[in-house]
Amino acid sequence: MLFTRLPFWIFFTILLAFYSILYRRNVLRNAYLFIFSLFFYWKSGGHFFTILVFSTIVDYTLGQLIYSSRPEWKKKLFVGLSVFVNLSLLAYFKYAYFFIDVVNDIFGSNYQVVDLLALWTNQITGSSFNVTNIILPVGISFFTFQTISYSVDVYRGKVKPVKNIVDFGFYVSFFPQLVAGPIVRAAEFVPQLYKKYQLKKAEFGKALFLILNGLLKK
Repeated sequence: MLFTRLPFWIFFTILLAFYSILYRRNVLRNAYLFIFSLFFYWKSGGHFFTILVFSTIVDYTLGQLIYSSRPEWKKKLFVGLSVFVNLSLLAYFKYAYFFIDVVNDIFGSNYQVVDLLALWTNQITGSSFNVTNIILPVGISFFTFQTISYSVDVYRGKVKPVKNIVDFGFYVSFFPQLVAGPIVRAAEFVPQLYKKYQLKKAEFGKALFLILNGLLKK
């Protein structure tokens, strides 16, 4: 789903229509935008949708553990686990071919890359995705570093953990920057989840200008 194509603007129009009813209720607003953001990513990334959900569950849980743990070493352990899981996932999709080639060159082996996500999806759902090529998931770099940012900011005390997994999912999957960036720090985004809605005329004008300017450049 591309920002410059008609399907996106149909999606965006429907979203705004109901958002205009819910925007003053933070809980409903966050849940509503989370659902639409998941739908947007599903239409943009297909079965990679499961990776986004996995990262959301893992880092929401680790964020709670980081905040509630008392000994400093436990906090560091959970932060390290968050970084390890996220970077391992990113490295698999971005550098699997590189690592396999290095191993084959050094040991004279003939290992082949296997897309494990496609393989597991085929086994579970009976689909027929190609397992011999690893395709880089849409926006994985952006949401990977956003989830790491959340864990680090909670550890440093820059932000308190979100109240529920829906709010965290909204932070991770917010569709305007999910597939194209920029990476948003948790300390900047999370507090806005619980603020009372307000929009000045000048802010609306600036936002409209930036959107139109971006479309013209596209």
